[in-house]
Amino acid sequence: MSLIYATALVLNPGYCTRYIKTHWPKKWSKPILAKVKKLWEKYREEVVVLPTTLAFLYNNPSHKLPELNCFDQIALSLCVVAWPASKDKYKDYNSLESCDPGKKGALVWWCQDTQRQQWPRLSLMAINILLIPLMSNKPERVFSGACCTGSWDRGQKEPETIKIRECLKH
Repeated sequence: MSLIYATALVLNPGYCTRYIKTHWPKKWSKPILAKVKKLWEKYREEVVVLPTTLAFLYNNPSHKLPELNCFDQIALSLCVVAWPASKDKYKDYNSLESCDPGKKGALVWWCQDTQRQQWPRLSLMAINILLIPLMSNKPERVFSGACCTGSWDRGQKEPETIKIRECLKH
């Protein structure tokens, strides 16, 4: 039960907390939802500056967001509904009906200006969580190649030296 995985599920507007409550055993769902809420409490106190666009995401080649055509923009705009207004945006978000983020995914949904203005701290949390890569292929490849560097005939090398060599090589 990963906190990041559970948080990503909760931050998908198609699932929210209902997915975990429905499909996970109670002995897993209660503690993990408590942890997600605790993570939210850290973001609730964040000071958020709302830029009009997320230019850093579009300009960063490692975090390419798909371009939205007119149909996708209309489909995503239909997900904007009147949100309840209480003091806890996380509670409001989870009390909403499910909203399909479409084929572009939850990250694109949270990057829309409408969501970012309605849920500034929650969208910051969502963007931070959903930008975490699903797997770390590159680092795993780098350090799995260290077995050749640290072979039996080079057994006197220090682990720190091998680590530095592998990082410099890649």
